Amino acid sequence: MFIRLKQSRIAKITKISKRKVIPVIVIILALIIGFTISKGKKPNSMTVSTPTATKVSVKVYQVKKTEKDITLTYKVSLQASQEGIVSNKVSGKVVQVMFKNGDHVTQGTPLVKLDDQDIKNNIATSQSTLTSSQITLEKNQLTLDDAQRSYDRTKALYDQGAASKTDLESADTKLKNAQYDLESTKATINTAQIELTNLQESLANTTITAPISGVMDEKNVDLGQYANIGSTFGKVKDISPIYAVIAVPQNDLSSVKVGQTVKVMVGEDNSKEYDGVVKRIELSADTTSRVFECKIELSNQDQSLKPGMYGTVTIVGGQKKEMLAVPTDALIGSAGDYSVFVNDKGTAREHIVSIGQIANGLVEIKNGLNDGDSVITTNVNTLQDGDAVAVVSK
Repeated sequence: MFIRLKQSRIAKITKISKRKVIPVIVIILALIIGFTISKGKKPNSMTVSTPTATKVSVKVYQVKKTEKDITLTYKVSLQASQEGIVSNKVSGKVVQVMFKNGDHVTQGTPLVKLDDQDIKNNIATSQSTLTSSQITLEKNQLTLDDAQRSYDRTKALYDQGAASKTDLESADTKLKNAQYDLESTKATINTAQIELTNLQESLANTTITAPISGVMDEKNVDLGQYANIGSTFGKVKDISPIYAVIAVPQNDLSSVKVGQTVKVMVGEDNSKEYDGVVKRIELSADTTSRVFECKIELSNQDQSLKPGMYGTVTIVGGQKKEMLAVPTDALIGSAGDYSVFVNDKGTAREHIVSIGQIANGLVEIKNGLNDGDSVITTNVNTLQDGDAVAVVSK
């Protein structure tokens, strides 16, 4: 009985196991068949979908040669049209300073005062000497007149034989001595007068005044300092008009003429434009740089321009030249590393360019483009070399 039950159970387990194994076998066979079929297929028989490339809509500008006036551009620095040095002709202690940098002064305005007490004392002494000498002169004149009369009488008596030769010689000696004393006193008076005049001039020079009208600058004086003759206390600068100074190479001299009108831009961004006139061109070139200094006059009535400011000047010459130009919108990059995109049969191609002058929305192209190139002027900041483009008219 036990044996039969055991055999029956075994048969039942075997039957269940067969049911589980059959599906597994079927799955394995399916995988093997699928792998075999897959392996047998050729790679190029697979279908790959390729997306269609998107074209960038752009506008283009046809490059062509144009004529333009030769325009010269130079860096400029501003300087006063005149400079007057404030200095002293006499030495002395500074007792008063009457200016500061930036003050507007007119010619003759007192600026510095030196101690004048010693000079005033010397003037008093000189005046006293002069007065005394003038009194002596009057006495000597009387003595001379008396000696002249005595000589005349003695000479008349000597001619009549009533006076000796010794008497005549004595009268002549007194006359000559009186004449000498008178001339000597005159010389003393003349010397005293010159000394007095010099002292009075020195007294006037203890007040140092503005040599020209203008603006005070470079102040270099302090109260209480001792100033030797020729000390520089500051400068007066005439800045109305003011000069814009440029250095012109020899090859450009034919395009720059005295009296020519120019445009001067001042400031870091050249934001302010001023009208100027070429006032002077130096006759000789600088021995080191071999350039000619040129001064351009700006009226500067409001005195807003100051010495030391810098900017650029544009001079339009009398000659023309051919050039290639494109709109500034076509440029990408930065100074020294500019480029543009050219439409090459529907493909954007980047060209490195070197540029020249910029004016009226156009930039001169010195290298990198040819006459007839179609330069892309829109969407340039999003383009890359090789992008497909479509030209639109609007």
